[in-house]
Order: sequence, then structure tokens, then C-alpha cells
Amino acid sequence: MNVEQGTSCERLALDDRGGNHTSDQLVLTTQPGDRATFLELIQTYDAMVMRVALTLTGSEPAAQEIFCQVFKDAFTSMKQLNSNTSVFIWLYRILVRRCLEYCRCGSSTALSTSGHGPESQAARALPVLPPMERMVFQLKQFQGLKTRTLAEIFDAPPEFITRTLQSAIRRLRTQLETTPRRLPRPSQVA
Repeated sequence: MNVEQGTSCERLALDDRGGNHTSDQLVLTTQPGDRATFLELIQTYDAMVMRVALTLTGSEPAAQEIFCQVFKDAFTSMKQLNSNTSVFIWLYRILVRRCLEYCRCGSSTALSTSGHGPESQAARALPVLPPMERMVFQLKQFQGLKTRTLAEIFDAPPEFITRTLQSAIRRLRTQLETTPRRLPRPSQVA
């Protein structure tokens, strides 16, 4: 599977907010055991799930394992999804839960990047962050998700997300004392 292919997170988030998105209807009409229809859902979100899992874990084998777990969890929990829930948010919640489990087991080495510059320096410093801060920071900075979307995914108030981002940035700034001006200021994350 090519991680670079697929639909952008921002477009999926915007499409799902409309409430009439094809994937929402697809999931709501899929009966337990309807594998053919579920495969259509996987094709819609597979690249996004794999890209995010790879970014959050920094390990292709771990990302592949999480990818499989996410869609297994999604298939078994589809009957719990209701018409008020966005498929994008629902899948992201499953994905984030699986990635947090991976990080909390001490298996994560965070984002693996090569090269030089502020982005790769920040990525190499990510292991100093607690799993929740690392997850929120990566979803905001590397996936471009908005604070409001993150609040929905984590089922938390936007203020919690903002505080978590500010704390992550402070920790990263301390870790990267040589390049503190290249990271966003904590007051700029909202």
C-alpha cells in the first residue's frame, strides 16, 4: 500500500461534517457481516489510516498492525455508530486509541525522519513527550487537524487540546534549546 496515496484528512473531515457523506450512509446501512460494503469504507479511508499510523508510530510494521486493528475494531463496532457521528471522527478515535496503546507500551520511537531542519529536529525530540502530548502535537502539526477536530476525536474540550499542545511545545522547546524559534509559540496553537 502506498502511504502517499489517498484522500487528505482535511477533505475527509470537511466532507464528513456535512452529515450526508457517502461513507456515513455506507456505514449506517451496512449490516454486521456485510463485508462487501465494508470493503468500500476501507477503500475510502485506508490511505489516511495508514499514513497517520505510520506518522504516529514511526514504524512501518507497527503501522501495518495498527491499520489492521483499526479496521477490525471498526467492523466489529459499526452497529454502535449512529447518524450523529462522523465516520471520520469515529475512525480517528479508533486509530488514536490504538496508537496510544502502542505508545504506552513503550514500543514507539516516535516519528522517524531523516534529514535536517526544524521539522526533523522536532520529530527527533518527540520521544520526550508523554504519549497524549505526542499524539495531539503530531495530529495538529503533521496531519494539519484543527483544534476543534482534535477535541472531537479525543472527546475533550478544546481547552484541553490547547493546553496539551502548549505543554508539548514547551517540552519540545526545552529539548531543542538550539532552535527554539522554529517551533510555534504556545500562544499560537489555538
